[in-house]
Amino acid sequence: MTKYSSLVKWRKKLLSPVEGIEWASEMVLNPALIRDPDTGRFHMLVRTTGPWKQAQLPGKPLPFPIFFGYGWSDDGENFEFDLSRPALSPALKFEKEEMYIKNGYGERVPNYANGCIEDPRLFFIDGVCYMTVATRMFPAGPYWDHDDPTQCMPEWARTEENTFGTIESPSMSILYRVDLKALDAKDYDNAFCYMCHLNDPAMGDDRDVFFFPKKMKIDGEDCYIMLQRPRDPSVYGFDSKLPSIVMAAAKEFRDFAAGKVLRRELLIKPSFDWQKERIGSSTPPIDLGNGEWLLNYHAKKNPAEGYGQSFMILEERENELPVIKHICNEKMIVNEEEWEAPAKFKMPVVFFTGLIEYDGDLLCGYGAADQYVGLMRIDYPALLELLRRCDNK
Repeated sequence: MTKYSSLVKWRKKLLSPVEGIEWASEMVLNPALIRDPDTGRFHMLVRTTGPWKQAQLPGKPLPFPIFFGYGWSDDGENFEFDLSRPALSPALKFEKEEMYIKNGYGERVPNYANGCIEDPRLFFIDGVCYMTVATRMFPAGPYWDHDDPTQCMPEWARTEENTFGTIESPSMSILYRVDLKALDAKDYDNAFCYMCHLNDPAMGDDRDVFFFPKKMKIDGEDCYIMLQRPRDPSVYGFDSKLPSIVMAAAKEFRDFAAGKVLRRELLIKPSFDWQKERIGSSTPPIDLGNGEWLLNYHAKKNPAEGYGQSFMILEERENELPVIKHICNEKMIVNEEEWEAPAKFKMPVVFFTGLIEYDGDLLCGYGAADQYVGLMRIDYPALLELLRRCDNK
């Protein structure tokens, strides 16, 4: 518990691994959450995995590809889940010529979501629903026992034959367009459009990537503003070699990976003991009005202490990227329930991936213990009152 625990009005487990559902039998976690403004329905996409013998290569470990399952609710508290099939699956191709996809611009491009699709975040920009995800080009093995993202790769992918830049199987970030009406109808084949990748694999791992829900003027240009968490920010010239929150601006989604960024700045790097290993954004910013944004972030000291969640308020600037106006530099929300405690994974984890306003409070979808889907209701007015008493240091 923390001194901020009273901010949480309630928390509940929504979903556990499902015996007999192969693609969701090992773990379910890290749910994206969004509400359709037209219907009022809440939509949730859940990261899942299970053993997948169909994709096992000779001499390689049993793979555990990562899928998305779909859930929905009409009251924001009680969710149903469709476990008849995944809502979104990696292609799981292993021949080089098959590892391409047609993107939202009509181009044939490498399918960086071929092996795993992880950690969804849902948000609107200009009335269009988008989703960012972390991906790998090749499926994971049993990463809770042996965390090596290359262990299930075909041999050619470890050589110069791999022209995709993924010899080390880095985390990539992909943008999808999402049709909520198709998702609601469980027409999964038409619910997702692969738009583009958002980082260059040559720059290494990049996760926890998503956007502000509106464009901003940067150097007089209307720009998308992206938050990212590169594993090594020094590749962009910053004075941090630890995973940190970076903010970038570009005129088009495709520009971020193509090196056409108008501005890229380090927002914050690990500075306190509980942030010793990394710091990253957790959920898409919420517009507070008057040029202010609520940003939820996570940090981690070490595996034994695991992840904690906290918050900051950002402030827009004319023709510049936003800056921190108020920040709580302490853990605010951590695991407290028995089912949130370490089990299969030995690390305490409460990991936010969905945060929306609802009925005067914040509704949060999160992964617990890297095994379960949780839902939490946070006292929104009390949180803002507390944050406004914090400075920007």
